[in-house]
Amino acid sequence: MAKKYRNLTDRITADATMLEAYRLTSRGKRLTPARLEFKEFSILNLEQLAQEMRTGAYVEGAPHEFNIFDPKLRTISALPFRDRIAQHALCQVIAPIFDATLLPRTFACRPGKGTHRAAITLQADLRRLSDDPVCVLKTDFSRYFASIGRPVLWQLIETKISCRATLRLIDAMLPREGIGLPIGSLVSQIFANVYAGVVDRHLQQDLGERYWFRYMDDIVVLGRSSEHLRGVKASIEALSRERLGLRFSKWSIQPAARGVNFVGYRIWATHKLLRRDSVSRARRKIRAYRAAGDYRRLEKFLAAWTGHASWADSNNLMKSLDLDQGGGFPRG
Repeated sequence: MAKKYRNLTDRITADATMLEAYRLTSRGKRLTPARLEFKEFSILNLEQLAQEMRTGAYVEGAPHEFNIFDPKLRTISALPFRDRIAQHALCQVIAPIFDATLLPRTFACRPGKGTHRAAITLQADLRRLSDDPVCVLKTDFSRYFASIGRPVLWQLIETKISCRATLRLIDAMLPREGIGLPIGSLVSQIFANVYAGVVDRHLQQDLGERYWFRYMDDIVVLGRSSEHLRGVKASIEALSRERLGLRFSKWSIQPAARGVNFVGYRIWATHKLLRRDSVSRARRKIRAYRAAGDYRRLEKFLAAWTGHASWADSNNLMKSLDLDQGGGFPRG
């Protein structure tokens, strides 16, 4: 029987945990009004928040919602400063518990993983299999966060946690009934990963697939034939629909020789390139910032984007954008 964790609340609300949660929440927000207001009586505020979390009196505040295009329309829920502290405190304790339930080939929102590790691992397996033709199954789920069934998710949560106070705290952040998780919270990231972990185990343990990769709702499977991968697709699609209430938004099976679109790159056994849509968006932003003379925002954007680009074979791209390969900033 899987181990269940009890008596977690004291760890979640311990002084050291709350102080670290406060520090993490404050990163990049030290001059915001919400942080400055909380800081004025930070010790008392942390003590009161911890007390509410321990006793079941904690009630989450209303989030601020806004839309972004990244690259498609997404609605982001930004919690009040105080509630982000509560989530950081909770996640410091429960994140390692649920991370241990995930298989090594899922890469989103995990220590030591991430997009670059996913791309490196996929490319290494393409090289390993390159003696014979390889086909690639690529899928992703439609409106993934909005489609997660909370009753099913809560069954997964309760297979690992039996501490009633902790379950009550999670319930205050993520009610048991309904469908969907808000995008933008730490709790959502953890439990969205856990939800799709059901598909991971089906791929590896039931179907015996060795070369699969998942980054949140994006799944790639390598195989020797399109016929085999069609069977894999049918199996995971049925499991996702019947057990998790999910459906694919799109899927494809094609030769690996065409490159694998995954985690922002087009990946071959021999090289990696940035995805075309990423390059197109970058060109538009760079052109707009330069035209407006907004070099502060240009510098901030390039610092992030060229860091991502540096993991691909991007020398020629940098030259075409009139950027230095080293720092990514405009030449001359």
